[in-house]
Amino acid sequence: MPVRCVAFDADDTLWDFTTAMGQGLALAVAAAQQRGPDATGALTVDDLVARFDALYALHVAEEKPGRHIGELRGESFAQALADLGVDDPGLVEHMAEVYFEHRHGSLPLFAETAAVLAELGREHLLGLVTNGNTDAERSGLAGTFDFRLAADDIGRRKPDPRLFHMAAAAADCRPSELVYVGDHPVNDVAAPQAAGCRGVWINRSGLPVPPGIEPDAVIADLTELPAVIARFDAEERAAAASVGVGPHPRPWPDDDRLDPALLAEGDRRNVVDRYRYWSEAAIVADLDRSRLPVHVAVENWQHDLNIGTVVRNANAFNVAGVHIVGRRRWNRRGAMATDRYLTVTPHPSVEAFAAWAAERDLPLVGIDNVPGSVPLEDAPLPTPCVLVLGQEGPGLSAAMQAACDEIRSITQHGSTRSLNAGVASGIALHWWAQGRR
Repeated sequence: MPVRCVAFDADDTLWDFTTAMGQGLALAVAAAQQRGPDATGALTVDDLVARFDALYALHVAEEKPGRHIGELRGESFAQALADLGVDDPGLVEHMAEVYFEHRHGSLPLFAETAAVLAELGREHLLGLVTNGNTDAERSGLAGTFDFRLAADDIGRRKPDPRLFHMAAAAADCRPSELVYVGDHPVNDVAAPQAAGCRGVWINRSGLPVPPGIEPDAVIADLTELPAVIARFDAEERAAAASVGVGPHPRPWPDDDRLDPALLAEGDRRNVVDRYRYWSEAAIVADLDRSRLPVHVAVENWQHDLNIGTVVRNANAFNVAGVHIVGRRRWNRRGAMATDRYLTVTPHPSVEAFAAWAAERDLPLVGIDNVPGSVPLEDAPLPTPCVLVLGQEGPGLSAAMQAACDEIRSITQHGSTRSLNAGVASGIALHWWAQGRR
């Protein structure tokens, strides 16, 4: 799939944070020495940097919700003053004001940043994904980014791959359609790659690639990035051209199920061979004649990225329908266009969904490993029914569990409590189909 979104690390990728930080700390030290007692003469920038780094490492280890990285800078100032025998909260506050006024107000963009982002923004969504607290709106890039994810705001921090899944969700694209660019080999290359994204290392210092790290590309500055994105797209086009079939030789078959445009241009869709060159409407009509009497439903309270996979599995088993309970918006790109061949029905609440099923005498069968659930293999699943999957992570909500007629579990033998919702839907559908043999 072509690149839809390019997301960036912030500090030392788009702007020269290291220089701005050093200048800001030097100003804070000077301000303390000007207003404080003689003891502040021993303050140094290097000491303040070391103290902040130690506090930050502890902050990451503790991961306290609601506590932001900006608070650590003031704490580092307070510690340094305390070790010099100075207990002056007002002086700490003054140092922080001086530092942040420069840190946020004089952040120098790298020379190529604005022009490259403007070029990429014409064809791609742009995102900012950062562990820091730099505000792009104050950095000369106001209005540039389609979304911003800051670790302290959302409770996820690089190198957690979930941060990049969230970025893909914010861009409404698949992880494979997102390219992440940053200066840290682990956080900005290995981590997005673990989430299924591409990772581009911006290596302004010409350092060797660390062992075990394999960037999708290495660039010396952002001017090289548009060509890298173009290369990624060319590789995807070449791969896509090898799928499916090319134009149909003439004379064309006399069959009104066939799409003239596909006959002329080729059919590169992900469809089985018997549907090659068929129009979507013809495929849907043919599938409607043999749909299985089972539905699949999934809760979507937090914009679950796995719904696309659930829909794709539902198409593979040609179910009667898919139901999204909660948020209407879901990651359609993960469905690989299979949502075109079945009905996806939204329901605003558990109550509305349960009422819909009751009107049709469809029992609700929850799929979740919760206390009291019955293993799938203990008995066939009812026919017809609705198989109900929970939100990725928390599983079925309490309200949905109460609405279900029964809850079945998938027997596991490893250490993880739950399965990915997309995987669980495939297993449950296969077991349902086995019971009808």
